[in-house]
Amino acid sequence: MKKIFLFLIAAVALVACDLETPPPTELDTDKALSTYSGVDQATAITYAAFRSSGWYGLNTSLIPDVMCGNCVAGDLRNTQAKTSFQSWLFTSTGGFSVYSNTYGNLIRCNNTIFALKNNAEVYLSEKGVTQQDLDNLMAECLFVRAYCYFDLVRWYAQPYAVAKAATPGDVKSLGMPIVSENPDESAVARPARDLAVDNYKNIISDLTTALKLMEPGYTRANALDQKACASVGAIEALLARVYLYVGDYVNAEKHATNVINSGKYRIANANEYKTLWGEATWTTTPEIIFSAYVDQQDGGGINGGPGSLTEPVEGYGDVRVSKDLLSILDDNDVRKTMLRVSDKVEEAGFFWPNKYQGKPGVNPMYSSLPLIRISEMYLVRAEARYNSGNPNGALDDLNVITSNRNAEPIVVATPDAIFNERRKELAFEGHIYHDYKRLQKDLVRNDMGIMSENKDIPASSYLWCMPIAESEFDVNPNLVQNPGWN
Repeated sequence: MKKIFLFLIAAVALVACDLETPPPTELDTDKALSTYSGVDQATAITYAAFRSSGWYGLNTSLIPDVMCGNCVAGDLRNTQAKTSFQSWLFTSTGGFSVYSNTYGNLIRCNNTIFALKNNAEVYLSEKGVTQQDLDNLMAECLFVRAYCYFDLVRWYAQPYAVAKAATPGDVKSLGMPIVSENPDESAVARPARDLAVDNYKNIISDLTTALKLMEPGYTRANALDQKACASVGAIEALLARVYLYVGDYVNAEKHATNVINSGKYRIANANEYKTLWGEATWTTTPEIIFSAYVDQQDGGGINGGPGSLTEPVEGYGDVRVSKDLLSILDDNDVRKTMLRVSDKVEEAGFFWPNKYQGKPGVNPMYSSLPLIRISEMYLVRAEARYNSGNPNGALDDLNVITSNRNAEPIVVATPDAIFNERRKELAFEGHIYHDYKRLQKDLVRNDMGIMSENKDIPASSYLWCMPIAESEFDVNPNLVQNPGWN
């Protein structure tokens, strides 16, 4: 069987190990997955990829807000850092690195899933190992795999509604290639792009299966932060988000409601909101459902990541809050009053994001990354309710948010009100690009700093589907490039 790279990073924020012993970086598949301990560790490793700079460590967390008008990059300090993202100056030569990061991780998931399906009897012969133990690991891998495919299809494919309406064979219908679970097959296969609608079916299937398999109270042993591991709540919350993207409002509302009513999560009030982003409360706050763990001890941290780029005093401060976003925030709204300010006189009147504060006693590059929060579930349900003909229910959910942010209540639920509340609440967390894209809204920006290229991007622009890097075609000649990037 082929070797696989498991990247056994010390502690990985998930697995307890001896920090004085250099961790291995490559294991033979047969050895790594030959025992229950091995598949357990291989499952834990899949979470480490979320914090890579090509994924939520930067490119899919803060960068979408730079692209879509919540932030301005590199102007006050004349660094021009990340301005290529702000101007959407992507090319097929470099591509957008979400592709390689997510595919590498879903292959790790597939290897572990394959082992769990084919070596179950071996694992069950070990003392104390039960079928539920295996089911829990399977559920974790299915959750992470679904997350990988979900990010791939929403970055590289057309919005669901467009892809569904396209004729099969039309490039607009295309999603992402499906990789075989069998490592011997995936090592040599060169799969073509599947249909986007089928990608979404597979994602939903993985999540619904994971939801059935995982033990209700399951928590990963020896995790430094349980919020950085799959749980029933995280699985169901991601499922609610996916159903919203495909326009299945009945199921989006159902699963968001299940998460809200589970009793495991609670929206942070205004005072809690100010502190949950960097203090010790991160691991215990009921606001966070799922996150990517980053800490100095475990070797995580990204120099030039969200924490450094948005810290104007101790960090680089290259990415500030746009005047466009500031203009829709009430003066008393905690989402405005908590923003960072610079210590430079010439930068008075400008503000910086404050959701990447770093861990206590260390610099801001060590900031855990919010991926799913309970506040999002209220916003998912608000949108689902509105589109199901229940604007009053939608209004109630929107004002759960405003009442906990010291913001003025919303009077009438409208599509714009829902979009703007999502924009405010989920700012700097990477949602705004996907909201513009899935709702097929034209991007109009006023505050562009020193940059002016691609200021306004219509919903019909080819730019909304990221280019697949040319290097990927060297590996898989059966791929098809998105229009406009050839």
